Amino acid sequence: MMWCGMPNPFLWGTLAAVFNFIPYAGPTATLLLLTSVAFVSFDGTAQIAAVAGSFLAIAAIEGQVIQPLLVGRRLKLNPMLVFLALWFGGFFWGIAGVVLATPALATLKVIAENSAHGRQLLDFLSPNPTPARRSLSGTRARAHDRAVGEAHCHEGGRLQRGGGASDVTHQTPAPG
Repeated sequence: MMWCGMPNPFLWGTLAAVFNFIPYAGPTATLLLLTSVAFVSFDGTAQIAAVAGSFLAIAAIEGQVIQPLLVGRRLKLNPMLVFLALWFGGFFWGIAGVVLATPALATLKVIAENSAHGRQLLDFLSPNPTPARRSLSGTRARAHDRAVGEAHCHEGGRLQRGGGASDVTHQTPAPG
């Protein structure tokens, strides 16, 4: 914004960083705000377009390249659930609900990951079901979950996975 000649570029950068914590709606609000300030501050349309275009370019690079590389591998949530959480959070609790929607989903996912019976919730919150469970249903899926849980609890053993619950085996390393 400094290169575009915007007044108070550090204020707009800080505001953009704060709004960026709100997925989807934050960058849109920042774009509208920056374009409005540029419209009031500048006479020519070229400078207004430069402000809007530079923000769109920076937001696109940050949202499509940088953020998925840094955050996407660690926080895997279903994008449709994030959108719905934002929508319902805003509907029920306003701005605070929009701000807290994504952290609440991430917290729910962490609880499901560490819960003995959280596999169904984890599969629901994740963008894709786990590959070993995708082909299983009902009783076989529950048996697979028990076998995987037991295998992870077995100290010193190594888990080998195949296509189903009967393919999960423990192999204890031979004494050296």
